[in-house]
Order: sequence, then C-alpha cells, then structure tokens
Amino acid sequence: MRVLVVESSVAVAQVLSDFVRLCGHVAEDTCNGREAIRRLQEGLYEIVITDSEIVSVDGVELCRFIKANFQDVLVIGMSGYLSTLRDFEDAGADLRLAKPFAFRKLKAVLDSMSEPRDLAGSAPAR
Repeated sequence: MRVLVVESSVAVAQVLSDFVRLCGHVAEDTCNGREAIRRLQEGLYEIVITDSEIVSVDGVELCRFIKANFQDVLVIGMSGYLSTLRDFEDAGADLRLAKPFAFRKLKAVLDSMSEPRDLAGSAPAR
C-alpha cells in the first residue's frame, strides 16, 4: 500500500515513514498540510497517517478534506489529546491513535487495513 505520513516533526515523520517501509509498504512524508493535499491530488495513496498539529492545515481539517474528496483513502489520525481524537472521529477518520502509541499497534493497524476487502467493505473470512 502507498502511505502518506503527515507529521509536523521532520524526525518523527521520518521514523514513521521508515517503520511503514519496514512493514512492507511504500511511504512518503511531509510536515505540511497543504503539501499533503497537493500530493494527494497528484498521487495515489491508500492510507494517510496524520498528526493533529501540522503546518498550514491542521490534521482534522486534512482528514475532512480527504473524506470529502478521496473517499477511498483511509485516514489514521494521531493526537495526544482525547478531545482531538474525538474531532478526528467526527471528521471521518477511519482510526485514531492516541500518542504515544506502540509501533506494534501501528503495524497491526497497517496489516488489517491492507487486507483484501470484499464488495461490502469487510475483510474476507479466514
């Protein structure tokens, strides 16, 4: 899967992108909400992982934009604030991660999101 990581800290964005790659996915990162929108318009991403506090467009607004314009893109919203996690839920985020989180949790999320889906949107029975 192609994943876009949007995180205000360049170092954290790089760590998250490297981890996503270790999980077997293609990852790109940016620290800017407007840049994320530009990349979404130019490229094909299946997942966007966004922090709430990013430059130019906050993560919740980015989530709203994605859900309004790229309905098939899955959004993972990250925040250290419970109220912001609720805002991500209201904006349509597919999943919310409370910071700090364990990388094994992110791996499990990426693995579950990359499973094939049937026409009803659920993973096939195993």
